[in-house]
Amino acid sequence: MSGLRFVNIGEVDLIELLTVDDTLKGLIRRGKLWLFNTLFGDQWWSDLFGVIQKADYSKSVTVSPHGIVQVVKEYMQRAIDASTAVGEELGSEGIMEMLSEGLSSALETNFNGSLQYILNVWKGSLPPDLSHAVSIGQRLDRVEHLYALSQLAPIGHAPQAILEALISGADVRLREKFSTVKEQHAELIRAKNALMTEHLTQMHNYIANLLNELVFNAVAVIDQIHGMINAIAQEHLARLNQLEDNLEANRARYEAGLIDDTKYEQRLTEIDIDIDSTMETWQNWMDRLNTLISNLANKIDAIKSSIVDTLKSAISDYESAINAVANMLKDAIATLDDDATLKDKALELYEDLKAYRKAGFKYE
Repeated sequence: MSGLRFVNIGEVDLIELLTVDDTLKGLIRRGKLWLFNTLFGDQWWSDLFGVIQKADYSKSVTVSPHGIVQVVKEYMQRAIDASTAVGEELGSEGIMEMLSEGLSSALETNFNGSLQYILNVWKGSLPPDLSHAVSIGQRLDRVEHLYALSQLAPIGHAPQAILEALISGADVRLREKFSTVKEQHAELIRAKNALMTEHLTQMHNYIANLLNELVFNAVAVIDQIHGMINAIAQEHLARLNQLEDNLEANRARYEAGLIDDTKYEQRLTEIDIDIDSTMETWQNWMDRLNTLISNLANKIDAIKSSIVDTLKSAISDYESAINAVANMLKDAIATLDDDATLKDKALELYEDLKAYRKAGFKYE
């Protein structure tokens, strides 16, 4: 039809200019398609879908390798059949593209799935994603370098994105390694603080009670001593009052002439001796009581100091023992170099990955 020319104006084909040529071609193609449908009917089109349904199957997949070959051959045959009516381009596009685009989702879990299943056994090549880099990072302290590089190279991301995934995985690994010893250290410190607080509280209460008892007992003893002093003082005062009365009575007798000078002097001497004896006895009692009070005060002070020193020493020893264990854990944490080791390994993989990708591939 492209050779038909009805009107020429110079070098311009008027029919082509008015697109009449395409219209005539379309009408002829439509007539051929009508004839094709008349001859083969709707069943021919329906069989496009039945081809897959009737394909052979195997024990492992719903479409066997032989069935896949038959499906491909059948569709190629039908594409050629359709091309006789509507041309090669429309015939192949109408069937192959229709199947590729329109049935892609439906075929995903049967025909396409079977083909993928079969080829994956020998030629599986699904590229890894960033989760592989995260997984490598979580084992970065235990994975061999070249193995890790072989796993990272096929990941379709920029090296810096892979590095971030590595660091993310390594951070998880680092937290796992440190979490146990850090938690043990924290628990130990909490236990020490709780016990130290409890011991200090108990020591405070004990000393307070002890001092209260000692003070109250001392006050009671001192009150008793004061009572004894008062009793002794009253007794000796009464004795002195009695001696004073005797002195007044003897003077009255002397003035009345009932006793002579010798007798009077004798009685005065006796009264003087009694007064000195009473004063000496009083002083002896005071000395003994003052010594008792002093001994009591010294005893209290000595007991208090001994108890306080013993408790302080016990708490100091306990705290030193706990601190020794805590310091051991702290030193163990400080000497762990996993952080630097994981960082160095991640950077080494990063640099090698960049160099690896710069090398490229040769296809010839």
